[in-house]
Amino acid sequence: MIVLLIEDNVRLAASLARGLSECGLPLESVTTGTAAIERAKQNDLDAIVLDLGLPDMDGLEVLTAIRQAGVVAPVLVLTARDAVESRVLALDRGADDYVVKPFAFEELVARLRALIRRASAPRWAPLTFGDLRLDADSMVAHVGARGVALSPREHALLHHLLRQGGVISSRREILSAVFGYDFDPGTNTVEVHIAHLRRKLEGARTQIETLRGQGYRLVATGVA
Repeated sequence: MIVLLIEDNVRLAASLARGLSECGLPLESVTTGTAAIERAKQNDLDAIVLDLGLPDMDGLEVLTAIRQAGVVAPVLVLTARDAVESRVLALDRGADDYVVKPFAFEELVARLRALIRRASAPRWAPLTFGDLRLDADSMVAHVGARGVALSPREHALLHHLLRQGGVISSRREILSAVFGYDFDPGTNTVEVHIAHLRRKLEGARTQIETLRGQGYRLVATGVA
């Protein structure tokens, strides 16, 4: 298991390295965004802890770059920026969780372990439903023989719905499992990503059904 810490505060990085290693979470650390992007591209990380205030570039730029490079490791943002707008922006850029400094170390460990558990789910979870199949190792879904490229967030959303196996998933459950929110941001981010996913899966016999007031689920219609 490898956790990458992207943090330019050397004292904090050393303290986290000791603490996380004692908890069974070995840590590598880098101090710049450039080094972080190059390390993350090796795609062998179990999780990433990202500070937004880096010396050479903003952490959000790092987040965007690694997601565009196809890095799917869960990212926990660890920052002093406590505004709701900063949380929403980071989560929309591809972060999976957001912790504000100062923080409780025990909570950080619990959140990291939860992210790693969720990220490991593709190794055993069912990834097919009707004529729809999700490639767990790349950002590709298959509608019959047709491949469909997905963004990391669309991949996470479809994976969540596939794991539900046709069971209704509420908006709150999606916000938590897919977007990392432990609160309702008051935006339509779930609806927007559902709409994007529907457009990409157009023509499939498997569709995303909306149940007003309840949530979303996959249904196999039998008609392409």
